[in-house]
Amino acid sequence: MTHFQDPDITDRAYIGATAYHAIKRYFAHTEGLPAGYDFEARYRAYLGEALEAPNRKAFSLATMRFFASLRNGHTSFWDEELGHQAGSIPFRIRRINGRWTVVRSRIAELHPGDVVTEVDGKPVNAWLEAVREHIGQSSLAALDWMTWLRPFLLPRHFTIGTDDGRQVPIDLTVPPIEPERGPPLAAEVEIIHRPDGLVVIRIPGFDDPKYEDAAISAVQGVENARAILLDLRDNNGGSSPGGLLSAIMTNPYRGTLVSTPMTIAKSDASNSFNGSTPALPTTMMRSGPDITLPFPDAWQGKMALLINGGSASACEDFALRFKDGDRGLVLGEPSFGSTGQPYFVRFPGFGMSFRVSTKREYFPDGRQFEGVGVRPDKSIPLTRDELRSGIDTQLEVAAKAILAD
Repeated sequence: MTHFQDPDITDRAYIGATAYHAIKRYFAHTEGLPAGYDFEARYRAYLGEALEAPNRKAFSLATMRFFASLRNGHTSFWDEELGHQAGSIPFRIRRINGRWTVVRSRIAELHPGDVVTEVDGKPVNAWLEAVREHIGQSSLAALDWMTWLRPFLLPRHFTIGTDDGRQVPIDLTVPPIEPERGPPLAAEVEIIHRPDGLVVIRIPGFDDPKYEDAAISAVQGVENARAILLDLRDNNGGSSPGGLLSAIMTNPYRGTLVSTPMTIAKSDASNSFNGSTPALPTTMMRSGPDITLPFPDAWQGKMALLINGGSASACEDFALRFKDGDRGLVLGEPSFGSTGQPYFVRFPGFGMSFRVSTKREYFPDGRQFEGVGVRPDKSIPLTRDELRSGIDTQLEVAAKAILAD
């Protein structure tokens, strides 16, 4: 593992000042902040914490809390060394029907479908408060999705209490040896030819062009199928897959309405003279929605999407356009609800970076997208019974829906 330099007090001040400048200039989500949010006061409080922090971790956590206060999924701070030191989490827990439920596990005593009710003898929600204040999201659902995904926010040792009375000790310092149980995650694009004539194409992400290229090849290679289902569950995005849209869309479709901060020096000067300069950007430039016409050689057969709360960012850009162009059913659970083309700042010597979302997107008709996401045409929630059985019921219900449509 690369060992990074720890920032001294001057470096900390520089990182903080750079963050202040970037947020003041580029942050596109002022309208999404809670009423009464005082950016200048919050920054001054953060700066005191950052400069007085006793060590690197305390500095990074203070900076994460500051960014999290902006409540945006594409605006955050990252410390690579903390991530490396903490390793990975041997389980996946998400909220299902209001209860923290184990979805995947590499711990022998912790099973998919188990419900977590307490940690270290405290009610689980109370125990998680200190974790969640470091994670900025635009909605409670997105915050729930991200809560258990950052191991450096968790203690190295703790004990999970389940709803059936078991106490399961967790030791994050010991790599798990158990195989993972629960719904599998695709590592590459997977093609499944089902006996019912449905072809399922699982796409794990759009953060590497190879995934989009493989998905396009998979679609173009399908012959004599009753339908194609693109399984985009847990696809956390990357770059918007315009090529895949061109390969499948058969009707014109609209993109998003985009709002991005616009700085006009003369206007700012006038505001400063009158003492009315806003703390965060409020002068916005809007564009869109653009309209894209279909390609004549696009795949013409029946299609549908399967999404969930982990379908995020560029994946949502894709799902939104798929739905606007009436290409087929969107099935599953609401998507993550955040996109934003972040402005990145990196501090390579320290292994630290941050990003600030530069655009706020809306549905083509102007409805709010941020914190809402793409809603499915047919809701197919993940259930505890499904996790216990080990059967991908979401997929089976989706298959019936598309073949019956």
